[in-house]
Amino acid sequence: MALAEKLIALPSKLCPSSQSLTADDEEELFDVVNDSNQKIGQEKRSIVHAKGLKHRAVYCFVFSEQGKLLMQQRSPKKKIGPLQWDLSVAEHLQPGESYDEAAVRGLQEELGITARLASLQGPLVPVHLRRLEAPEVGVTDCEFVTSFRLDGWQGEVNADPAEVHAWKFASVADVLEDMRANEQLYTPWFRAELHATVS
Repeated sequence: MALAEKLIALPSKLCPSSQSLTADDEEELFDVVNDSNQKIGQEKRSIVHAKGLKHRAVYCFVFSEQGKLLMQQRSPKKKIGPLQWDLSVAEHLQPGESYDEAAVRGLQEELGITARLASLQGPLVPVHLRRLEAPEVGVTDCEFVTSFRLDGWQGEVNADPAEVHAWKFASVADVLEDMRANEQLYTPWFRAELHATVS
């Protein structure tokens, strides 16, 4: 069986229909930062992304007791990467929030996973600037990001259907191999950041 077929054949959990839900709150406020990641103001999500203003985001990788990575398939209502497979959680920081606090909040809001700050490993990599251009939807995303991981998860996953279309667990080796063959199925930041979990 080809790897792409192997990954597709893995059991995935579909979330309830989200037809009436909105994936992104364009009125949400973000801290705007300078080139040194120091706060210089606040602005709405819609303006931050339209103007390419620098802001902050965090990624979190969740692993099962068996060492499988939890991936989520993004909602079809997402402006960027609709229906692409993504890492476990990608979350913008709220005003005044730390990176690890945002990771814990994102786990709860997106996946229904309750975690403590002390249970996170990381940051896995230094904070760095990631830029993503999506002119087809009028978005320039300039984020200072870092990553955390949560190991040994054995509880339920209750994904938010406004954010998540489906989810599944897969081995990192299989995901990396499939990314090389089918990169269009995965978000660019997932492809770029997955190395942090295996380095």
